[in-house]
Amino acid sequence: MENKKSGIFYGWGIVVVCTLIMATFFTLLLSCISLFVVPITEDLGISRSAFGTFSTIMSILGMILSPVAGKVLATKNTRLIMSTCLLIGVLGYTALSFVSNVVMLYVLAVIIGFGSAFSTTVPIAILLTKWFVKSRGTAMSITFAGSSIGAMILSPIITKIITAFGWRMAFRFLGLGMLVVLVPMAFLILRNSPADKGLTALGAEEMSSDAQETVVETGLPLKTLQKKPVFWIYVLGIFVMLLTMGAMYHMAAHVVGIGMSADTAAKFVSIYSLVAIFGKLLMGRVFDKFGVKAGILLGTVSMGLTFVFLLIAKSFALLLVVALFYGLGSAHGTIFPPTLTSRLFGTKYYGETFGFVNAFASLSMAVNNLVMAAAYDATGTYTLAWIFGLCAAVVATVLLFISVSGAKKLENETV
Repeated sequence: MENKKSGIFYGWGIVVVCTLIMATFFTLLLSCISLFVVPITEDLGISRSAFGTFSTIMSILGMILSPVAGKVLATKNTRLIMSTCLLIGVLGYTALSFVSNVVMLYVLAVIIGFGSAFSTTVPIAILLTKWFVKSRGTAMSITFAGSSIGAMILSPIITKIITAFGWRMAFRFLGLGMLVVLVPMAFLILRNSPADKGLTALGAEEMSSDAQETVVETGLPLKTLQKKPVFWIYVLGIFVMLLTMGAMYHMAAHVVGIGMSADTAAKFVSIYSLVAIFGKLLMGRVFDKFGVKAGILLGTVSMGLTFVFLLIAKSFALLLVVALFYGLGSAHGTIFPPTLTSRLFGTKYYGETFGFVNAFASLSMAVNNLVMAAAYDATGTYTLAWIFGLCAAVVATVLLFISVSGAKKLENETV
């Protein structure tokens, strides 16, 4: 099987669909959910911690199901599984418009969490790894930048819909839009592997003569890695670093809390989302050109400075500084786990290894939102939450640097 010499490689169509999934379904469950915090908690008469548990439940489902998704999607019908589970998740998202109490909210969190586990981060990373050898980093960066593109575009739209029609109509408009456009595109365009189109992975035929990349898959089985202390240090580093991502659920509410309007909060979200688009592309470039440690520092230092400025920002000018650093640093949320896992531990057993790592990333996403929401409920401000985030960024830097050094010692054991 050979790739055609003319025309656009079909894999880029896969990238387009995966980018749209990240830009809509994934983003609406993460960055844009913060826009619903105030209207939903006030309408239903629940605390922010209670609403935060919605995201926590989805993250716990991701934690439980990621290892399963990693194993299943590496060998089964990725296209059918992703499309079906995307449909389930989108229907669950649309049903949020009918929620009248926390029980309904949490039941839908289970349904949406199941759909998300088999249609977003893990399956997308596995799918792109199958389709790309050359330009794999570029494909990953473009795809995961989709979450930032989506947040930038959708934040002001969602705010206007909520203001004009209410939060329930916002869920209905967005859910039906994904149902009509996104789900059919996923079913029609996604393919399990290049072989399904009579092709080979992009660059597979060239890599034997390319000094910069290789098609030889290396790495240790997950069961072997689980016996290595360095692997657990790495997993802990990812877990601690993603604790900083709890800020995304609360920054819009924080902006309103320091006396600014909902429109200003939406602009703030759009600005940092715009920066994050370039941040993700930049982070991929830094990893390729300057190495793993430089990429790690870009993420950890930027996130640390985000919390420093959140603690002192009282004007929109300083919030722009926050947007800059968060936009750059937040790229780690989607780039660190898939990129570092392959670079430190190889691609031979990538599906099961990344699925396992992503389980702990999901656990961190479950904890981070809840901890920061609890800090607000206990004190009435986000000061303690931002201090927590700053400490997490510092600790994560140390753990990830230790894991990078330790992973090099495993190279001689690679099979």
